[in-house]
Amino acid sequence: MSEIGFTGYKRRIREYATEHHHTIGDSKISRLASKLSKRQERMNDETLERIFTHSDPTPLQAILNIENRRVTT
Repeated sequence: MSEIGFTGYKRRIREYATEHHHTIGDSKISRLASKLSKRQERMNDETLERIFTHSDPTPLQAILNIENRRVTT
């Protein structure tokens, strides 16, 4: 399961930089992870749900959209 927090963001940033051949120092990674972590703490649950799951107005609509995508792909 993926981590959401300072350590998880550091890991994700480091992995992204490696995959895309970017050179980012440890202090820069820490600053970016800190900013992302603080921003995530300020988000409310509905915003987080829309970001990390399907951004549908109701759970029923999300399920229907997931099922429709599965059928069409």
